[in-house]
Amino acid sequence: MVCLSNVTVQSQYYSQSLPYDTKAVKVTHLHFFLHETLGGKNPTAVEVAQANISSLPFGTLYAIDDILKIGPEDNSEVIGNAQGLALMVGGNTTTGVMYVDFGFTK
Repeated sequence: MVCLSNVTVQSQYYSQSLPYDTKAVKVTHLHFFLHETLGGKNPTAVEVAQANISSLPFGTLYAIDDILKIGPEDNSEVIGNAQGLALMVGGNTTTGVMYVDFGFTK
């Protein structure tokens, strides 16, 4: 049995102020279109859960694996995928929140 009631712990704190280095901020602008298919033969978003207390879409959870393309057209070049979750959060609207990882292949 170890009794620590008579042990005194001493420590010394160290801090140092460093000058602020004002480096230029590098900005990258990305421009792409997220293509999503909700139905059909190969959907890219699938409902995985829905609240059973209402007929509203509120609380509906989707798993997504959407395609990223250069343009809005179906025949646009594919440049990657967006994978994650989408949650419908609007009570009387179709407001959604997406938690997505973007993976670019080009």
